[in-house]
Amino acid sequence: MSDLNPPPDEPLPDQSRARMRAELLETAQAPSRSRRWLVPAGVAAAVVLVAALTAWAVQLGPGEESGGPAVAPTSAPTPEPTPEPEPTATGPEDPDDPGDHWAGHGPCAQELRHPLPGAELAASFDEHTSFWVKGDRFALCDQRDRTTVQGPRSLEPAEQVDTYAVSSVYTASGEVTRVAGGVVPDGAMAFDVAYTFPDGQTVRAETTEGGGHTWWRVVHTYETAGNEMKQPPIEVTVSYSGVQEHYALDWGPHTCAQVNHGC
Repeated sequence: MSDLNPPPDEPLPDQSRARMRAELLETAQAPSRSRRWLVPAGVAAAVVLVAALTAWAVQLGPGEESGGPAVAPTSAPTPEPTPEPEPTATGPEDPDDPGDHWAGHGPCAQELRHPLPGAELAASFDEHTSFWVKGDRFALCDQRDRTTVQGPRSLEPAEQVDTYAVSSVYTASGEVTRVAGGVVPDGAMAFDVAYTFPDGQTVRAETTEGGGHTWWRVVHTYETAGNEMKQPPIEVTVSYSGVQEHYALDWGPHTCAQVNHGC
């Protein structure tokens, strides 16, 4: 049978007891090397953690939250309102102002801005018919129901049928006004122009002076009688310096001399 009782404690020698006490005191008073290593390691880890958090916050930007990749906000641009142009107040006689009117309803200076730009008034018969000159060319302008400008011609007239073409303005009442005019040739003696119209009337030209030239004009208003193509042509007789010429105006080519609106 075994003895279960432990053996009695044996007393330590005084020398061993003193050595153990000295070792314990030395261990308790000396700082632990593991403790010295843990302190700088913890500081370094904190520094690394702060730097990582700072970089993460910079990448996210102000006002952004974590949880997904940063996406730049997008928004549709607000269109700027387009300012409406202010109307310019210019007088109706300004030839550079296109004005607000239908073709044939402006003053002569305005209607001439395309066929003879820069033309200046040379002579007037009355409030209706005037002649405008630019360089070596002129244009007749007639203002009645509509402003009618004839095509520019040379100040040295050629003796041909085109020189005596008429402009035509029709009215809703069934009337037509024919207008012709031009420059009397320099040195012409006893100048005379006479137009015979389909209504049987013969109208002789009247003359006036202006801009260093003598000008002639014929105006006649009458009722149209159906299809004018079936009417007798307008006849013209020109006489000066002992010479007489006769012309028959073709319907269309010689009866629509205006250039700023149609017949």
